[in-house]
Amino acid sequence: MKMSWYHRMLLSYAPLFFVVISVLIFSFFSILNNSAQKQIAMTDDSIARKVMQAVDANLKASEQMTIKEIFTDEKLKDFYTYTTGDKTLFDYFVISHKLDDFSSLLPFSSSIYMYNEQSGKILSRNGLSDLDQFGDRDFLLAAYRAKTAPAGWTSPRSYREFIHDSSEEQVVSLVKFFPLDGIKQGAVVVNIRVRALVGFIKDLTRYDAGFIRLLTANQEPFDRNMALQSQTTSVQELKRERILSDYTGWLYMPGGQRDQKLSLMSQFSDLWIIVGIATIIIGVFWFTFITHRHYKPIQSIAVRINEYTKRKSSELAGVNELKFIELAIDNLLERTSQYEKLHKDDLLIRRRQVLVDWLEGHRRMNETEWKQETTRLQLPSQFDRLAVAVMEIDRYAHFISDYSSSDQYLLKFVVSNVLQEVAQNEGIFVWNEWVEPQQMAVMFYLNDSQEHDGDKVYDFMKKLQDWILANLEFTVSVGIGPETQTLGGMPQSYAEAKKHLSYKPVFGLGSMIGSRDVHAKTEGRIFPHLQSVRTIVKSFRTDDGQWQTHMISLFHALKKGRFSQGDINHISNYLIYHLNKELMEMTGEAQELWTTEYKPVLEALVDHSEKLEEWHERLVMLLSELEPRVRAARYARNNHELICQVKVYIETNYYDCDLSLNRISDHFEMNPRYLSKLFKEEFGEKFIDYLVRIRLEEAQRLLLMTDLPVQTIAERVGYVHVISFHRAFKNALGIPPGDFRKKTEVNSKG
Repeated sequence: MKMSWYHRMLLSYAPLFFVVISVLIFSFFSILNNSAQKQIAMTDDSIARKVMQAVDANLKASEQMTIKEIFTDEKLKDFYTYTTGDKTLFDYFVISHKLDDFSSLLPFSSSIYMYNEQSGKILSRNGLSDLDQFGDRDFLLAAYRAKTAPAGWTSPRSYREFIHDSSEEQVVSLVKFFPLDGIKQGAVVVNIRVRALVGFIKDLTRYDAGFIRLLTANQEPFDRNMALQSQTTSVQELKRERILSDYTGWLYMPGGQRDQKLSLMSQFSDLWIIVGIATIIIGVFWFTFITHRHYKPIQSIAVRINEYTKRKSSELAGVNELKFIELAIDNLLERTSQYEKLHKDDLLIRRRQVLVDWLEGHRRMNETEWKQETTRLQLPSQFDRLAVAVMEIDRYAHFISDYSSSDQYLLKFVVSNVLQEVAQNEGIFVWNEWVEPQQMAVMFYLNDSQEHDGDKVYDFMKKLQDWILANLEFTVSVGIGPETQTLGGMPQSYAEAKKHLSYKPVFGLGSMIGSRDVHAKTEGRIFPHLQSVRTIVKSFRTDDGQWQTHMISLFHALKKGRFSQGDINHISNYLIYHLNKELMEMTGEAQELWTTEYKPVLEALVDHSEKLEEWHERLVMLLSELEPRVRAARYARNNHELICQVKVYIETNYYDCDLSLNRISDHFEMNPRYLSKLFKEEFGEKFIDYLVRIRLEEAQRLLLMTDLPVQTIAERVGYVHVISFHRAFKNALGIPPGDFRKKTEVNSKG
């Protein structure tokens, strides 16, 4: 079968690649070996010098100790003051014992003997003997008859102490006359065993025998085993540097058995370099030949492309044929990447951002804008009614501690997919996005054929909640907002859903909270006081200095109402929940204070406070302690003063119907989203909610204190259309502004 062009190219270049790489590897290791040998030689020389210094230091110490002892110790000096019959054997024994003690102090294993010329006696550690019977007589006389004492230490020589000794040992000797100056009376000879000297060097190097070789001035090895091997001296040994000792005149030769491991490569180092250079040159010619041979098919394509480029010369001036192919491919990949990014990644991001901005009230859309936006987002635009629910993961702090980031993402993805499956089975289209790390907003498209009482949304979320409870290891709570028939009503429905969800501490974990549930709770004993709890938390967050007053009012109300311990626990949990929600939206330092120091104490307070007075006192004490620390964290931020100016600006210009987030951001030269984020972090309330609250508070005052028509009041508080004012007032207070005025008048007359 005929090979493809790819395989022909591969088989053509593969041998060249392997041959060149192999030769270069061998050349590299050859050069590396040569460098290693030089480095080893430098290391060996350094070690040899250290060994030489150590040996010389010990020998010098031996010489100095000998001179000091012989010429300063009275017992040893007494040996040379000979008078016929004046010394007994005991005297010699004492001197010999002293000599033995001195010998044991020397660095190396050694022997010492003393010679008295007048008596002809020699005293060693082994006893007293005549010169004629002394085994080292020849060396002693040769050294003694010299005009001056031999300088330094001798080369290795044979030594035996007595004539009848059959064995000899190798020693190096030091000869000193007594006294140093004047007429000689005798001498002292110190013999150090070569065996001890060589052993000392081995201990220093801790290598195999022969690594540091000790040689005489005539280059004869101290060690007899080395002397036998010296007959086969290698070329490497002849090239080795020898370190000369200025003190002893001995030579120290580094190197030994390990040099043999690198000798083979070192013999061919230059050869491998030459071979490597030659191979590279041959490889260049080989590569050129193969490239030229296989370029012919490419050249044929290039000719055709060249004909096309001539027609496109205005577009491709100065671009060769291969560059043209590259540009075409790059252009294709770039367009594909842009398309995928626009229709996949960006689509998901835009969906979430549009939903968040719309539900939060940052963006308002009419029907035309709604249809255009949903078309771009690939979402349906037709609906009869809309509804929204907010689902929150319970005990989210435990959730993030129990699961890694990837597992959290996977679990949220599973929940989203299950929600879509339930919607498909129910025949409902839902638009769901995770608006917060722990919260998911679910918007329902409802038609007229489905129930109008909210049961459809309730049943839908209940199925999702039951599935999560049965299949996952966490629970969720759901707040359901009222249905609306207009796009403008969705932000209010979303706000109601979040408000319902905020009652989770009262209803418990895994609860489903809608308007009917909240209305049912309002008939209970503690529900009317939950608004007081929210007021306390809001006052604490905004730092208006009124939270203690609200706290006292709550305390008196609870005391008067005779609430049970369970009721107090519900209120405490509700307070902790809202404090946690508010403080976790602040700076990192405030979050740290709350989560690590105060939240655990407040949770313990719920379980251990048995009296209402005790509960109130400890709660006020803890919040009073936390208040200045939170205030310090708030003022430490650079943007605190700026956000306070924004708040004052809103309070001053709330009546302006054109007042909006964009206008304020332009006035303070800030990004609208960033300004909204900072405002919520600082005051725990969204910009639009704060603006509506300020306007409605002023509207209530005008309704109570004046007789102005409702339309005039709406215009004074910034509403152009009275219908919008009616809707906002009713959503906030539950009744229209006219009924509010009538109800207040009736109550005041009553």
